[in-house]
Amino acid sequence: MSISTTQLSEWLDRYFLAWQTNDPEDVAGLFSQDAVYFYGPFKEGARGRDTIVANWISNPDGQSHVRCAFEVLAVEDDLGIAHWNVLFDALSPNGKQTELDGILVLKFNPVMECVEHREWYSRRTL
Repeated sequence: MSISTTQLSEWLDRYFLAWQTNDPEDVAGLFSQDAVYFYGPFKEGARGRDTIVANWISNPDGQSHVRCAFEVLAVEDDLGIAHWNVLFDALSPNGKQTELDGILVLKFNPVMECVEHREWYSRRTL
């Protein structure tokens, strides 16, 4: 299977929409039943769609005014790589604006469900 830049862009549009909505169905639609989601190089991956969804929607920081951007860097076979940036207002007591900037390395099955998600990012408070 070979994914295209367009397919990866469409998947990333859905990914960042799920980030904004935090809706379990939006999140679940992104991943295969047996997907693995790695939150960085030194953390244990979340295994399985149900675990990924539960982790995703349990974000304790709370966010509003989420703005997302991404750029597809490469696609080859079932692999996609993208640079991304997210800016949001934290709903925590300090209410500070936060910016995240990172890289995603994603593997897909033939129906464009992510089977392996790896992310690296930096965070700063503005």
